[in-house]
Amino acid sequence: MTAALSASITITVGGGDRAFRVDAELALDAGVLVLFGPSGVGKTLTLQALAGLCDAVVGRIRVGGETVLDSKRGVSVPAHARRVGFVPQQHALFPFLDVAGNVAFGLPRADRRGARVTALLDELGLARLASARPASLSGGERQRVALARALAVEPRLLLLDEPFASIDQEGRAALRRTVREVIDRRRVPAVLVTHDPEEAVALGDRLVRFVRGRTTEAGAPRALLDRNHRVVIAGVIDGAIEGAGEGRARARLREAVIEGPVEVVGGDDLAIEIEGPRRGVSGPTSSRERQT
Repeated sequence: MTAALSASITITVGGGDRAFRVDAELALDAGVLVLFGPSGVGKTLTLQALAGLCDAVVGRIRVGGETVLDSKRGVSVPAHARRVGFVPQQHALFPFLDVAGNVAFGLPRADRRGARVTALLDELGLARLASARPASLSGGERQRVALARALAVEPRLLLLDEPFASIDQEGRAALRRTVREVIDRRRVPAVLVTHDPEEAVALGDRLVRFVRGRTTEAGAPRALLDRNHRVVIAGVIDGAIEGAGEGRARARLREAVIEGPVEVVGGDDLAIEIEGPRRGVSGPTSSRERQT
């Protein structure tokens, strides 16, 4: 079986003290691969590199068995030739085109009013809106148009960059179902960027976690997200370590570095959230401890 996607890439943007580097290892046989992590860790840059929209990338990318990037061999297939569909977070529709025109935009002129566009409008519930302009649509309708446009080129890989972020909760749930149904019906593999655990479990077949610009672990979404959250505190010990029993110790730190689910709550106070195993992604148990 030919893998839908395999990639080993390094992306570097900026320079000097402001340089940001992403190291990503990705693999997908079929279904939906979720790129998961907080904002600013390189998920969208990775998606852009897969699409051919980022020049600052080295390494190797194969889509549907074809090498679209191999920096050592000097191979770099341009974005328009990769047969990859891209749905951005903000729909990026053309305001001067109607719905049908936006869906057909990437097709040869001869196909722009053909059966392919009509079928997509029907499939995504947009037929009655074919002549409408984007300004008259709801957020969910605009994202359906963006999805239809991405599917019109019959992609061998669909890229979704937080496509539900700007939609209300009710519309988000409906569009999420639509996306999964379309992916399953068309058997098109997809890569989804999200920081929402519920979204990752609902749509993903495989999840890759991003931490500070690199992929750290991969596996089934629920298995990875059900683990305990861990807070790592590192620093210089100020004084002796005291035993506190039951496998615990107490120490005073200076110049401490805290990594994990930590929130600045005001002044010098930090709220450290330690979560137990998730029994349902939407309802984790948690306790909050304030450190000064």
